[in-house]
Amino acid sequence: MLKSYGISGKECEAELELLGTGADFGKVEWFHGEENPDDFKVIYEGRTSVLMHSSGKKITGAEHLSAAMLLFSGYRFKLNAPQRELPLLDGSAALWEKELEKAGGIKSNNLPFCELPEKEFEIKMDKRFVKFQNTDENYLEIKYSIDRFGQKFGANVKINSAKDLEKILLARTYIFEEELPSAGLSENLRGCGVILNKKKNNLLFENEPAFHKILDFLGDITLRKGVLPKGRFEIFNGGHELHHRVLEKITPA
Repeated sequence: MLKSYGISGKECEAELELLGTGADFGKVEWFHGEENPDDFKVIYEGRTSVLMHSSGKKITGAEHLSAAMLLFSGYRFKLNAPQRELPLLDGSAALWEKELEKAGGIKSNNLPFCELPEKEFEIKMDKRFVKFQNTDENYLEIKYSIDRFGQKFGANVKINSAKDLEKILLARTYIFEEELPSAGLSENLRGCGVILNKKKNNLLFENEPAFHKILDFLGDITLRKGVLPKGRFEIFNGGHELHHRVLEKITPA
């Protein structure tokens, strides 16, 4: 059982239980116990991605678990989350990876991929954007750049196997110090990520914020089907809203 604070600032807990093996790709049954548990959609609400079941029940904070689940092809888990909100933990996906192993999953080196029908597309929001190009390569490449409040972070990764996810899953969530007054975040969340300021950034490694944005991107776009698109994405100042638009583009309801 994992316990921490959710994005709401309230205490919450979650536990994973192995349901079976042999599926074509890894899957979390987010709404286990509901009639038609797979009858849900992903919406953008409260500055983040939210799973909404046809019954009206919602789950927030699922993207880090969704990204960690990419390592466990062929396993199906059920999620027990009484508060319908997943704990932020340290702000990374590392503890979710360990929880999946604890529940009985064995990591696979082979990641689940699919090809997109589009050759290319672009989504813009003001100066922010996501660009996609089908490169006909058997991997996913992501170039993610952040330029905000005078601080710049960037990462360019090629994802072909489980090893390529190691650094990404370790990257913790963050917020810029300038955003704190308007963010309305609970003081309980101070240990669930990193506060970025120009004086001192306690990062685990160089450009950790950009790697965390890649983590969020992977988690957001795999919430519905749990597979990674092949091709190349370039993202500038992205976030959950832009990621959600990509999800709508590549896996329409």
